[in-house]
Amino acid sequence: MVKEKVHRFAFIAKVLAIILLSTGHLWAVNYYIDPATGNDYKSGKSPAKAWRTFTNLTNLKLQPGDSILLKSGSLFTEPLFLSCKGAPGRPITLGKYGGDARPYIRHNASTGQAVHIFNSEYFVIRDLEISNKGSEVVPGLNGLFIELLNYGTAKDITVDNLYVHDVYGNLDKDNKGGGNAIQISNFHDEKIDTVSSRFDGLLVQNCLIKDCQRNGIMMWGNWIRRLWNPSLNVVIRNNIIDGVPGDGIVPIGCEHPVVEYNIMRNCPGTLPPSEACDGIWPWSCDNALIQYNIVSDHKSKVDGYGFDSDWNCTNTIFQYNLSYNNDGGFLLICNSGGWPSDWSTGNQNTVIRYNISINDGLRDFIVGNNKDYFSPVIHITGPTQNTLIEKNLFYLPSKPQPFIDKTLITMDDWSGYPDSTFFRNNYIFVEEPYLAIEATSSANNYYEGNLFIGNLLVPESGFALYHGSFDGKMWFDPDNQNWVNLINFIRDKTITINDKEIKVAELLGINN
Repeated sequence: MVKEKVHRFAFIAKVLAIILLSTGHLWAVNYYIDPATGNDYKSGKSPAKAWRTFTNLTNLKLQPGDSILLKSGSLFTEPLFLSCKGAPGRPITLGKYGGDARPYIRHNASTGQAVHIFNSEYFVIRDLEISNKGSEVVPGLNGLFIELLNYGTAKDITVDNLYVHDVYGNLDKDNKGGGNAIQISNFHDEKIDTVSSRFDGLLVQNCLIKDCQRNGIMMWGNWIRRLWNPSLNVVIRNNIIDGVPGDGIVPIGCEHPVVEYNIMRNCPGTLPPSEACDGIWPWSCDNALIQYNIVSDHKSKVDGYGFDSDWNCTNTIFQYNLSYNNDGGFLLICNSGGWPSDWSTGNQNTVIRYNISINDGLRDFIVGNNKDYFSPVIHITGPTQNTLIEKNLFYLPSKPQPFIDKTLITMDDWSGYPDSTFFRNNYIFVEEPYLAIEATSSANNYYEGNLFIGNLLVPESGFALYHGSFDGKMWFDPDNQNWVNLINFIRDKTITINDKEIKVAELLGINN
């Protein structure tokens, strides 16, 4: 019996020793920072012994399960830098303690980012307020910057419940990419990447981004196909982007990213006419899923679409989204032609289904050297291939000015023309004369089963005038779960058209 106890004790001691060696310590440590009453000469390991500044983080070797906790409601005026590695089930956390109010990191733009998380994994950042604004615009300025450089694969990073505002970056994308509320990067254009890096498990959720320029949530990934090493398990959900003039949410260099339940709204028209941007769009991604999002009131002078299936993408799906009052329109589908296959795969197999576009295409500005106003509801440009647009709802009231573009779909040239576009079983209401399709030199266009109400100039086949009201009797099939999903999503949503607030369900004729 004694020998058994000795062996059992030896086994437990051995297991504990292995844990100690692998994690650095047996128990997680919380480090507290209080800028009002803290003291950097104390241990930082309790609220009573909190540090005052971020200085001690420089040489601190964080272990899996450790936390950096900032005093709730406190103000920090210094930037924060962390590089750390947790473990599966034991992430390192940067968060708050002592109350509900977020700690506020208010930086003055003297460095490129207010919070910089570098070469980290198994990491959580949550419940913080961040701004980064100086007296002048700073190129490439970020609120939160999550960066990988020559790291390899970083696993399980979570960004949760941040309030990022007043990031005063530049508006021109050609100058360091423009400013960003949140920038997530695993690739560098300066050719300093000697080890390919990517994310595997990246979650950005429940964040409020307000009054930042140029962009909201931006990734910069390994987009070149011959170097293809896409990020995996990327999810961006339930975020609000308010008052951002540029691009809203852009996953780049990902395999099957999911972007869902986000809202982008009130996008001011402050970008110069040299700048193009859209609401939510993947670039250089395969199998992206964009669903249950709302984009409205994008005022960009170029593009300005709610959604965009961009080039170097394959198999992108847009479903159950709501777009309204966007100056450019509902959707851009594009491919920059002329790129070799080892750089770009083009734009192939985009699917647009069960979405709603209301009052999109409002631009009253002539872009560049163009002769005409241009804001089709859908713009398909360049050598896109095999695009399917089906079972969407288009509600197009009269334009506020008679000269604004009144075209549902324009297909045109960007070093090539669209090929094999399928437009079928869509439902369209127009309040004034509209052109259904401007096909230019696009090839292999197929139209089938589309119903419309109003004065719509349509091709010879594939469209039929519906003699009834634009309501559920026209388009809703209760046995089709996709329609049910869409209606459940928009049932409680309201929009404003011509200064009048309207319930989306009522506008579309859904009464129960």
